[in-house]
Amino acid sequence: MQGSKIRLSPAEAALFCNAEVILTKNSILQKTVDLLGEVQTTLTTIAPRMIRDVSPSPKISKGENYLGLPYVVLDYPRIATNQNLFFIRSMFWWGKFYSSTLQISGSYKQQFEGKLSQGFELLKERRYFIGVNTDPWAHHFEESNYQPITGLSAAAFRFLLAKEPHIKIAASWPISEWDLAANRLTASWKFLTELIA
Repeated sequence: MQGSKIRLSPAEAALFCNAEVILTKNSILQKTVDLLGEVQTTLTTIAPRMIRDVSPSPKISKGENYLGLPYVVLDYPRIATNQNLFFIRSMFWWGKFYSSTLQISGSYKQQFEGKLSQGFELLKERRYFIGVNTDPWAHHFEESNYQPITGLSAAAFRFLLAKEPHIKIAASWPISEWDLAANRLTASWKFLTELIA
């Protein structure tokens, strides 16, 4: 058997020889899970009856490969029955951002679309984004996935609410603002639930 032609670059070899890199990554991800655990505890305490009565308990999950990068998410509520989705997802995406996203479809879209339309000015004022992608499970904040509500008229906003079978309303913040994450995610969750109540 000949030697493999697969080679590591010098930078890759140096990284591969440094166990501290992965140990630090694992520590960061565990702290992210712990932070979302604290947010989860707060959310279950303040959740309106509308959510407590219909949603299973909150769920924190993590993965290694959303577009090649690790992520951690907290879903609450987390309802998925057939085409009826109702999620508020708090997400940390390695090297990119943390975000708060309301995602609805089916009967929940019918139930909440009018209230979201009425909340246009509040969403605009708080600098939220609206999803424009046909894929409801895309979470990046590129222009092909989200548009800032600040750049829309009320009519354009209503059009986007109605356009797809799903609605996604989201806010994001830089990972560098970690120390503000728990408060921001909790405040966003509370704002979104009050908007559709």
